[in-house]
Amino acid sequence: MAAATPPPTAAPRLFGRFELRQMLGRSMASSTWLAWDPRAQQDMLLCVPRAQPANATEREEWTQDVLSAARLKHPHLAEALEVGSHDGWPFLTAARNGGMTLLERLQTSPPPTPLEVAHWTCELLEGLAYAHEAGVAHQDIGLHTVLIDKAGHALLVSLGAGLVPLQPGQAQRTPRGRQEIRKTTERDVLMVGLLLHRLLANHPALDDADIYSAANRVGAEIVRLPWTTPHPVPETLRAIVNRATDRQHRQRYLNARTLLSALQGWVKTNATDSGGPLALLLDRLNSVGSLPGRPDTERGFIAALSADSLRVDDFVDVMVKNPALVWELMRAVNTAGYSSTSSDDGVTTLSRAVLLLGQKGLRQVQAAVRSWPGVLAAMASMSAEAGQAAMKALEDELRNTCLAGHIARLMAPFSIHDEEASIAAMSQRLSWLLVLYHFPDEALQIQRLTQAAPPSEPGAQPTPGMSLEAAAGAVLGINLDDLTAAVMRHWGLHERLVQAARPVGLQRGVRHPANPEDILRTVASMANEVVNATALQGPKFLAAMQQVHARYARPLELGPKECGQALERAIRLVDNLPLADAPVSGMMSLG
Repeated sequence: MAAATPPPTAAPRLFGRFELRQMLGRSMASSTWLAWDPRAQQDMLLCVPRAQPANATEREEWTQDVLSAARLKHPHLAEALEVGSHDGWPFLTAARNGGMTLLERLQTSPPPTPLEVAHWTCELLEGLAYAHEAGVAHQDIGLHTVLIDKAGHALLVSLGAGLVPLQPGQAQRTPRGRQEIRKTTERDVLMVGLLLHRLLANHPALDDADIYSAANRVGAEIVRLPWTTPHPVPETLRAIVNRATDRQHRQRYLNARTLLSALQGWVKTNATDSGGPLALLLDRLNSVGSLPGRPDTERGFIAALSADSLRVDDFVDVMVKNPALVWELMRAVNTAGYSSTSSDDGVTTLSRAVLLLGQKGLRQVQAAVRSWPGVLAAMASMSAEAGQAAMKALEDELRNTCLAGHIARLMAPFSIHDEEASIAAMSQRLSWLLVLYHFPDEALQIQRLTQAAPPSEPGAQPTPGMSLEAAAGAVLGINLDDLTAAVMRHWGLHERLVQAARPVGLQRGVRHPANPEDILRTVASMANEVVNATALQGPKFLAAMQQVHARYARPLELGPKECGQALERAIRLVDNLPLADAPVSGMMSLG
């Protein structure tokens, strides 16, 4: 019997000396192949642009650009082994070294977790930022141009190798001047955002598997991370992703470093061994303190310490005008030397803290608080305009914090201590104060994101800005309420105050408080909403005050004019004004 003849094998596809074994992915700008290199006797990644250069000059420009990119050495930029040309088609090769493209990784493994996605994206952004700072753009970031090596680290492949076919009627490509390079680097960051969206959603944005093509559509179409994802996506990370692909150009991350900073902040605060949100601030809290003293308040406290006889309440009245003193006092007294082992016996009021510390302890507290403006003075010396803006923002927020504390103290019912209400209300603004002081540049970015964008077309409504919480998450990668809780626990403050420092959300109704802890949180939230209303003018201010009264009238049994009267008195106390000079006097007909 004759032996069976084996079926004929198909002739291998060749590209020059390379044997093309598998298409690993492609976009409008480039394609990536798994190819066998007989010279090196190993598999390679072969990257080829989707369009041939139009002429020899353009081919030479492409070659020089890719060679310049190949000279860059970075742990997260894959090394280009060869840059060449075959039959008019330029190419570059990179070692595979047992790794796989991101597309292969997604096809063979379960969807990655948000933390894994963030780690990969941070590594890509580190390499991309390094390339951008050297004047090199990638131009085609996608699943086929990212390599996951054997150790699980992400590397960018084919830096600068993409080339898009000319459009009908287009005679030549746009020259790469400085402005064009800037646009290309911004587009790289947008493509990283779309890649981040693809990995978290396990589905391409705009149903377009080609990230290069999808990037062309962002702006004309809206991209938002869906709520149905393989793994739950934390709100802060969701804000980062949505900002990276925002329809409004001004809202997006415009360079790789800013997106990298936000993601690194989120990773640092969510890694199990990092210590949470406090990790961002711990070194600075230990080296430069938490906050500087409020302007023009230090003299009053020194005078109080020098007085022969002074009631404890008088000390408290002076201290509540200086938030930095309040928190330093509470931090100092809530140490092992003063705290009790009982969870119900903590130092939660200023008057008790004053009694425990005495004059010597109070002098130590006063010495621990930096004089105004603290470390912002160094910023002002480098840039007077930026420094003055940062100091003005911090000074205004310190005043608002004092107002909130006074309003809560004035409106606290008998079932809770008025000093606890004051500390809780002030603490609801603690994290934003810390950001303004320790991260002034990032605070400016956050404030810009909260501003409304101009209408996209004539006659349309302005696009609302982000909430402060969402903007902080998009810039720093942190949740402000979580940061407040972490810092207060680091200072040893009582858990009752920590819980009360988390405000009642504006998106939900205010329930009738079930216990003193709920009352404390509700009073603190009401006080801060009253203070926030003062940022508005005229009818908008009155409408906001009426809304505050409507939200809290039943839960706190408020009279029709109580909020306005408390605000008026708080302004008089904080600014040391007679009643007739209080700015809101006579405006509170809110019945």
